[in-house]
Amino acid sequence: MRIHLLDEARTMQREVAIQQQRPRAIGIATALMCALAGGAIWCLLSLYSRSDLAVFAFIVALPVVWTLRSHGYAGRSSGALIAAVCVALASAYSFYLQAVAQIASLLGLSMRATLLQMEPGMAIAIARANLSGWNAAIVGVAVVLAIALMLRAGALQR
Repeated sequence: MRIHLLDEARTMQREVAIQQQRPRAIGIATALMCALAGGAIWCLLSLYSRSDLAVFAFIVALPVVWTLRSHGYAGRSSGALIAAVCVALASAYSFYLQAVAQIASLLGLSMRATLLQMEPGMAIAIARANLSGWNAAIVGVAVVLAIALMLRAGALQR
């Protein structure tokens, strides 16, 4: 009987561990989707306003941090790393799409046609040129803010 209870306790511990891992994996996927959606919205707003809008990186960082905190990454270095990667990914994605839009407008093509026909290296070079100076500094500060918010969140919950 005692062995049976120990086996049941171990089984329950494994099930709890698996259930805790699932929401965290979903949290990473959700944070990545927030970052990509934020990067796409950032690109659209940049095209509409005819500027880079690097400060939008701060706005993208907020839902990413909120998502990760709500999935148990608050106060963890892994959560801070994921948040930093997500904000950097959103920035790179936005600047890449803006570069594609610049090329499309120069060639008189749609963005879809441009994406299918151009070499990615060209858009990366243009995006890298647009992400220099103040834009790079602003995105860097947004990444640091996301890290700080993730690490600070754990300190508040203790």
